[in-house]
Amino acid sequence: MKRILLLALFFLVFAVNAQININIGSTSVGTAPVSSFFSYSYVQQIYRKQEVNAAAAGNITGLTFYLDPSAVINDSSNWSVYLGHTSKGSFLSGTDWIPIAQLTQVFSGTVNRNGNKVEVVFTTPFAYNNTDNLVVAAKENSPSIDINNFDEVFRVYSHLPNSTLYYKGDRAVVDPASPPGGIRGGYKSAITISGLLPSATPSCPFITFPLNNAQKIALLPEFKWIAVSGATSYKLSVGTSPGATDVVNQQTVIGTSYTLTSPLNRDTSYYLKITAISGTAESSGCAEVVFKTVPPIPVNDACSGALSASAFPYTYTQNDAVSATNNSGNIAVCSVPQNTGMNDGTWFKFTGNGNQYTVKITMPPGSAFDPEVAVYKGSCTHLECVDTMDNGGGGQTETLVVNTTAGTEYFVNVGAYEDTTDAPEDVFTITITTP
Repeated sequence: MKRILLLALFFLVFAVNAQININIGSTSVGTAPVSSFFSYSYVQQIYRKQEVNAAAAGNITGLTFYLDPSAVINDSSNWSVYLGHTSKGSFLSGTDWIPIAQLTQVFSGTVNRNGNKVEVVFTTPFAYNNTDNLVVAAKENSPSIDINNFDEVFRVYSHLPNSTLYYKGDRAVVDPASPPGGIRGGYKSAITISGLLPSATPSCPFITFPLNNAQKIALLPEFKWIAVSGATSYKLSVGTSPGATDVVNQQTVIGTSYTLTSPLNRDTSYYLKITAISGTAESSGCAEVVFKTVPPIPVNDACSGALSASAFPYTYTQNDAVSATNNSGNIAVCSVPQNTGMNDGTWFKFTGNGNQYTVKITMPPGSAFDPEVAVYKGSCTHLECVDTMDNGGGGQTETLVVNTTAGTEYFVNVGAYEDTTDAPEDVFTITITTP
């Protein structure tokens, strides 16, 4: 009898422990796992392996979703549920659905609310390999909607951008083999995954800034990451080589951000590692993020260091503009209709020959940098406005044509367009031509 009781107790403890809870205390709501406010919906969510944090591969036997105990889902309870594996970490567009051929239907029927839970028990377990990310997809098939205090009633939590892709509408049941274009969301369902044993250590945090291989990071960056469910604190290390802690060594942090107190070196690669702490347990196997700081201050940061254009056409790509300083502040010499001032960016100079000179500023594709270009004469300590141009927005070309006097030296400043505030410059190419 004792053996039977001990065996029964073992299976009971195993059943209780064989579940993974992910942010089940969240109080936010969203369109996941289904929409309660539209007649029909289809939602796919990606739970990364790092977040599932299972101890080993195993069979998923059910899912539990959470909602307000007062919510009504009578007309949002006809579900089809699918699970699958994917190497995809996020959805790239509104049509980037994971094909139905890569998913396995694990439930079809009516779900019921039990307090603040909707428990979906699978007829056949789903074998999760604990190697890939987990896809949770659900289709709601009821032709009517539920009216609640909030449009949507299911609990969600914020996570990485584009973790969820959903469609909701009133026209017809969605065909998961050819779903219409949807909307991406940066949240996922608060969820319990039954059947998997959780790892003995908390999951590794997702670092949101800086991203891996990021370039031109400021010298006093604010590191940011997503909270780990159950974590009470975090440990942060920064080094100049993989695994090193020579900059920051196991700094304990309460919260999900940390700003360095001493500046990093310019043009240097650093390795950042963050682990989560829960009780006496600490994340294991967390990957490092490598990033590189901003380049050195440009040689043409000040007017006195202006690069000389002596042969035309003259072309120069300023890759280190992000490190330009604002020197003595914004320049307000040119008070013309386009602008009353601009940032002191990077400098160029040429000597006029009596002809017109065309100064063109272009940005690489996808750039959001919004430059202004100004031409002066006189001297660096006593600039006189010739003209300035700021007709375009972010990423758009600026072109300025100036009439020159033979033998007169002209200074060209390319800086951010802001009148009074200091704003960073970015990569641009300057081209100066003359007939």
